[in-house]
Amino acid sequence: DGTIGQQAYSQALAFKEATPIGSIIVTKLDGSAKGGGALSAVVATGAPIKFIGVGEKIDDLEPFDPKRFVSRLLGLGDIQGLLEKFEELSKETEFKEEDVEKFLRGKFNLKDMYAQLEAMRKMGPLQQILKMIPGMGYSIPDEVVKVSEERLKKFKVIMDSMTEEELENPEIINYSRIKRIARGSGTRPKDVRELLNQYKQMKKFFKGMDKRKLAKMAKKFNFGGLGI
Repeated sequence: DGTIGQQAYSQALAFKEATPIGSIIVTKLDGSAKGGGALSAVVATGAPIKFIGVGEKIDDLEPFDPKRFVSRLLGLGDIQGLLEKFEELSKETEFKEEDVEKFLRGKFNLKDMYAQLEAMRKMGPLQQILKMIPGMGYSIPDEVVKVSEERLKKFKVIMDSMTEEELENPEIINYSRIKRIARGSGTRPKDVRELLNQYKQMKKFFKGMDKRKLAKMAKKFNFGGLGI
């Protein structure tokens, strides 16, 4: 259990004295727990770590990689792991290079944003993804991440209540449309406005980014042919 902390050593030692231990699986690493106690378990038992659990499903078991584990433990991220998740996502969905280009140029609509929210949900828990980004993850409390997850789900429900025209051209969404969308999604007009504001902020952010930085980012994530 990755949340045990310093007690991991004594518990692992007790297990070793009771029965032979061949390998270790560290679970519950999808929250704010760093899993440092797992290293104590290795010392106590002399057994290697084989898998780490980053969720509640069987698919959320990952083969243990010492370098990546220590990198996450120190808050240095796991860029390679993040890239692998992007690669898996591209195989499972119709995620294309043009979609990335739209975002990097700030030329996307709510329909594109909807697709990206779906993609994020398939990549796994938000906290797990944040841990892979250097300097992030551990600085964000679980309560904040939980709110963010709920917010993403709410945005998805709201967009499900929009017409195709509204998704492709959000600028046409006026107050009467906002009220209709809120009624259809079981939310408040305030929630719909929050979604629209999030969309505008994202567009503004990407449009305002330095093109040289965008080119570097595209190259880093193997999207060198975007022509930014």
